[in-house]
Amino acid sequence: MKIPDFRLLIVFCLTVLSASGAEVTMTIQPPLIQLGESAVLSIEVRGAKKLQPPALPNISGLRFASAGQSTHTSWINGKSDSFTAFNFQIYPQQTGTFTIGPFEYKVDGETKTLQGELKVVATSGDASQPQSWNDLVFARLEADCKSAYVQEPFGLTLSIYSRQGVQMAGNINLQGMPETGLSGFQWQEIQPDRQVISNAVYDVRKFHSRTRAVSSGVFEFKPSITVQVVAQNQNNRSRSGFDDPFFGSMFQRTETRPVDLPVELVSILIRPLPEEGKPAGFSGAVGQFGFQVSAQPLAVHPGDPITLTMVISGDGNFDRVTAPSLPANDLFRLYGEPVRKQADNAVLFEQVISPRSAEAREIPSVAFSFFDTQSGTYQTVKSAPVPVKVTATSNSAAQVFAAKDSIVLPPQETPFATESDLQRIGAHLRNFWRHIHPWLWILPAVLVLSTAVFSARKLRLSRQSDTARIRRQNAPKAARKALRAAEHARRKNDSGAFYDALWSALTAYFGHRLNLPPGEVTSTAALQALTRSGFASEQVSTLQEIFEQVEASRYGFPGSGKSPDAMEKLQSSLEQILKQCEKEKLR
Repeated sequence: MKIPDFRLLIVFCLTVLSASGAEVTMTIQPPLIQLGESAVLSIEVRGAKKLQPPALPNISGLRFASAGQSTHTSWINGKSDSFTAFNFQIYPQQTGTFTIGPFEYKVDGETKTLQGELKVVATSGDASQPQSWNDLVFARLEADCKSAYVQEPFGLTLSIYSRQGVQMAGNINLQGMPETGLSGFQWQEIQPDRQVISNAVYDVRKFHSRTRAVSSGVFEFKPSITVQVVAQNQNNRSRSGFDDPFFGSMFQRTETRPVDLPVELVSILIRPLPEEGKPAGFSGAVGQFGFQVSAQPLAVHPGDPITLTMVISGDGNFDRVTAPSLPANDLFRLYGEPVRKQADNAVLFEQVISPRSAEAREIPSVAFSFFDTQSGTYQTVKSAPVPVKVTATSNSAAQVFAAKDSIVLPPQETPFATESDLQRIGAHLRNFWRHIHPWLWILPAVLVLSTAVFSARKLRLSRQSDTARIRRQNAPKAARKALRAAEHARRKNDSGAFYDALWSALTAYFGHRLNLPPGEVTSTAALQALTRSGFASEQVSTLQEIFEQVEASRYGFPGSGKSPDAMEKLQSSLEQILKQCEKEKLR
């Protein structure tokens, strides 16, 4: 159900840049208040040489009072940001929507035009007093779509409304979300809001998660939410004579009470990817993508390296995007594997290639295939060929040496060799042996070295083609990296980052060890592997508990988590399990 939004216009900021570089910005916070509350109008000036306090216009129904002047300086990415703020308190005298401005403000001889808006609503009367806790605090869950494809990202927004004057304490407890079948699911708190509902003002905390399903079917989201609300002590209230359970005297003692917030069911249909029309080069990319290819340098000699850069951008499941395959070509040689670089909404691959000869005129077109969720069809995008200039290597420095002419006289014919001839032949043989003897070891050395190089190359090629072996070797390294991140987060007492790092350690290690595709590492797969490999039941139970704790924390909110001692014990248990797994052969 869509929430009626009576906010109208929120904060209106008008920034004017002059030739002098001065920048002026006006904001009003909060943009919606009740009669009896106040708001703050702030005018920030950047890059001005001379400053004068602005003069605000007279607005019927509003009273302005100066709240002082302040200067702020910060460093962001090595650059300083400095501004001066003129602050004014706004006290409304009546309800309504008030437009402040447009009015002029001169800075360094330049005129800036500023304007903002403030909405003032009436306070709640007795007729609108809440009758239950769920009139004060309630939650709503919304999805940005009703259906999606497998691996297509979709968003969920959880909004928690608390009536003004209600104080919530402690963390928000969330349970009942799907434990399997989703990839990348985690709540993140976004910009809070204020809304007017039934003439009452509510503060709204919002949490957003962008996730995707790894299997088809109907996914149902109906979480159970519990919040801690600060309420007056029942006994003290009875003795004081105040019967209002929510807005009694400010002098009453308070206590914290848990309040359950029911949420309406949200269902999303996840459709499988069609088999019809699936191209041969499809590797699992789902979404809407763009594809660009470039190369540097473009003027080379045969054998020189060229870096081919392939950029895939857009909106989709970037963790399933792999480097496009280059077409077979006799004119270019490939070196190594492509280097992957991930950004927020793009992924970049760099592949080193080299022209074999001066006959290469262009780098052939490269194709990238993906499933377009908007059209529901497979798409193949091809880049334009990249022209290159390959110049043959000059050979003018080479020299050819010719031997001098010589005349060879035939020996005299003798029926038998004389003693002097035998001595001369023996001397030649001894001289020949003296020259070649130091070099006789080279031949077996060359044979041994050639055999070693051939064997090493054959072993390297076999290992490169054995993906499972490569992933098996990378498993402990990936796990150690994630565990170091968990250790760092635990020392900072950041439970959210700690459990994210443990989840990365679990998925990275068992994904590599069991050669599972990304996003399909589940506790069931890992536990079955340990059972098949003969692990003790206690070790299997320990790993199951680790998965349950880590997966449960992934559906919590920022700030929730265990104590430092509990996190240290959990990490130690995981490290022991992974060390034992390294000693065994998982099946």
